[in-house]
Amino acid sequence: MGNTKFHGKAQAYDAGRPDYPAVAIRYIDELIRQEPAAIDDSETTIADIGAGTGKLTVPLASLGLPVYAVEPDADMRAELIGHTRRLDNVTVVSGTAAHTALPVHGVDVVTVAQAMHWFNPDDFAVECRRIARDGRYLLISLYNVTSFDSAMRRERRDECGDVITGSIQHFSDTKSLFFRNPTVRAFPNPMHYTKESWLAYMDSHSHSPLPDDPDYDAYRVWVDEMFDQRAVNGVLIDDTICMVASELIRCEV
Repeated sequence: MGNTKFHGKAQAYDAGRPDYPAVAIRYIDELIRQEPAAIDDSETTIADIGAGTGKLTVPLASLGLPVYAVEPDADMRAELIGHTRRLDNVTVVSGTAAHTALPVHGVDVVTVAQAMHWFNPDDFAVECRRIARDGRYLLISLYNVTSFDSAMRRERRDECGDVITGSIQHFSDTKSLFFRNPTVRAFPNPMHYTKESWLAYMDSHSHSPLPDDPDYDAYRVWVDEMFDQRAVNGVLIDDTICMVASELIRCEV
């Protein structure tokens, strides 16, 4: 697989990006196990596509079901392997949303965390149809929606003058493009950043410069200023919300 825009950022991503709240994982467990007459618990298999460093893969593994963790970027996949090597029910796969390299008709649940906006909707749908068991799959998308990320270096505002953050826009867009009639839930996931973890969070974005980029020093000044302006007693609190969209997709013949 070729490198992605996250190449060289895996450690920052692992250290800085929010985890997913336990209540959201319990909700996903309920979705999987309570889908009426749709999924047989005895054989339920999850494909976590665009798994990154395993932020969602690891808690999914705790559900006790087989999990394929599909990730294209070598750096991210190395972190993913490190976090899952002792999890017998996780198989790490080098693949993309359009070409997962997963077996035909072997998947019941497709999860995508903080990544669906990178996918081509048509290609992803074709691949999901290929890997789906019995012509159906439970599609679950998660986004940790934050109030600020490095995309806001040049602030964008909507028609009301409010700042548009990347994560909420990504969730809104993908909900429209990838789902037909999704169920949407929101779970509080407040984050408490130290200056170190704030820098890791800001460095983890696809559009953030790498430390060897000529723009990095100026970027770092801006990141530090943002922390100093918002932090109280050395801690920056962000009222992050974990958004979850889900739907049982029946493949068209």
